Amino acid sequence: MKQHSIKVLALLLTAVVLISSCSLNKMVKKHPEVKYEATPNPLEVHGGKIAVTIKGNIPAKYFNKKAAAFIQPVLKYEGGSVSLKPMYLKGEKAEGEGTTISSKTGGSFTYPDVIDYTPEMNKSELVVNPVAHLAKAGIDLNAKRSDILTKSKAVELGQVKLADGVVYTSQRLMNKGEALMAEHGYEKETILNKKGTIYFVVNRFDLDFKLKLNKDAANKAQLDTLKHYLVLGYNIKNVDINAWASPEGEESRNQGLSENRSKSAVKWMEAEIEKMLKDKAKKAKIKAKDMKKFMKEEKAKLTLAYTPVAHGEDWEGFLASLEGSDIKEKNTIINVIKAQADDKKREQEIRNMTLIYKQIEDKILPPLRRSEVSINFLEPKKAEEKIAMLSTEKPDSLDNKEILYAATLTQDNATKLKIYKSAIALYPTDWKAYNNAAYVAIQMGNASEAASLLEKANAISPNNKMIINNMGVAALMNKDYKNAKSYFETAQKLGAAQGYNMGVLMIREGNYSGALSSFGSKENDYNVGLAQLLNGNASTALKTLDNAPVNAQTYYLKAVAAARINNSSVMYESLKQAINLEKSYREQAKSDLEFAKFWSSSDFQNAVK
Repeated sequence: MKQHSIKVLALLLTAVVLISSCSLNKMVKKHPEVKYEATPNPLEVHGGKIAVTIKGNIPAKYFNKKAAAFIQPVLKYEGGSVSLKPMYLKGEKAEGEGTTISSKTGGSFTYPDVIDYTPEMNKSELVVNPVAHLAKAGIDLNAKRSDILTKSKAVELGQVKLADGVVYTSQRLMNKGEALMAEHGYEKETILNKKGTIYFVVNRFDLDFKLKLNKDAANKAQLDTLKHYLVLGYNIKNVDINAWASPEGEESRNQGLSENRSKSAVKWMEAEIEKMLKDKAKKAKIKAKDMKKFMKEEKAKLTLAYTPVAHGEDWEGFLASLEGSDIKEKNTIINVIKAQADDKKREQEIRNMTLIYKQIEDKILPPLRRSEVSINFLEPKKAEEKIAMLSTEKPDSLDNKEILYAATLTQDNATKLKIYKSAIALYPTDWKAYNNAAYVAIQMGNASEAASLLEKANAISPNNKMIINNMGVAALMNKDYKNAKSYFETAQKLGAAQGYNMGVLMIREGNYSGALSSFGSKENDYNVGLAQLLNGNASTALKTLDNAPVNAQTYYLKAVAAARINNSSVMYESLKQAINLEKSYREQAKSDLEFAKFWSSSDFQNAVK
């Protein structure tokens, strides 16, 4: 009897296993009824990541009450694969953690995950092949798929494709930033202002250089400087002559006095010019018969433009001098004068004060009786053609500003770089030459040379916003995004606008609306068009790219934008242009999922042949 009971128990256990096994096989058989949905499909890369959400719908009377299903999607590509995080479904009577699925009514699950992107994933497929097993001993959430398959009666439910490949348009970022060029500092017109003052005796307007103020060493030196620049023969832009009278006399008389003093200053100027030209003629051995013509031509070269102005009484000068004097009662004097209702009474008060305060007569009034001569000379300049020639043939004949300016006179980057390197050799302590040479290297696509030049510039001029900005641009070109961002942030703190540069990094981070905001009003630019496309506005992107600089990369992105709005004619033509300029785009287009719906068309085949 006992032996019979044991046999019966064994048969029952075998029956249970067989029934359970049959139930798992039923799950295998009916697995096609389980519905999976991956979003997005195809997958997309944004910010260097691939995010996917998988939803599953389990039909009624499908899931074994005591079973568990290990689900782990895998992205497969040539030469490798990446497994996403695993999850568990379980029946009502299965032990352990997991999403419970009713055997009677079925159920659903939602599964999100994010993985790092690599270019090998461009041609790939996302699949899942769940493993079901009986969960008598519970569920081990840390178990690997290979471990699950070793469990007794574990079965694979069958592979299902969830998504086909990756759309990687966000990776088509153009790694360019806005570099900054230092100003050369060269002035096409440099004005040298020289001034001198001629003083007059009270109530007089005739020239008297024996007057004490005119004999003053500092004042005499100023007038000598004026004459020196006239002798140098510098062109004159204009001559301003301003004349005043001291305010103790009658107003009408003082106005006429100041007018005559301005005329005396003009006569002095003309006389000095005559002397200078005669001296020049003597040195040039000009004959007497040719003197008149010579004088006329030379005066024309001087381009004199007199602007004599008679200001009358210098009340402001008087009050300022009085304020600056050491007269103890000066404030009282000033108040008395200001309190007078008209100029005549003020003039009388000044005359009264001169009788009391000799310092007013001797020190304050005399300097007000004057004519000021102000001449704007034009510093001689080399012709632009000569500067350009010397910059490549004899750069050591140019000063620092001239050679930096010379680089702006050519459109050829190789010549620009040569000129800047000459500037570096001649003026090695000037950071501008290094910075601008790096700027040109950046335009030429040579990030490593730019970085080397910028390191030297930074050593000369640390914490320079231009240099640090450009170091960020060089790092961006080298795809060193971390350091590029650090440089841009530092440059921004130092006052350099970083809208475009930070916008480029935002595209890479997947923040497309932020990038567009950062770009501001920037137009006709590849990266702006890319951000618009990735932000969901393909039509606007296409218009932007239409006006962006022409190259293979721009044409290809135009084709992508056109494909998204089903503008097949623009797409085909843009693809042809891109492939014509860069052959590698042919194979890219054949597998780029942006064009998947066009692959079979003859027009597409013709475009990529």
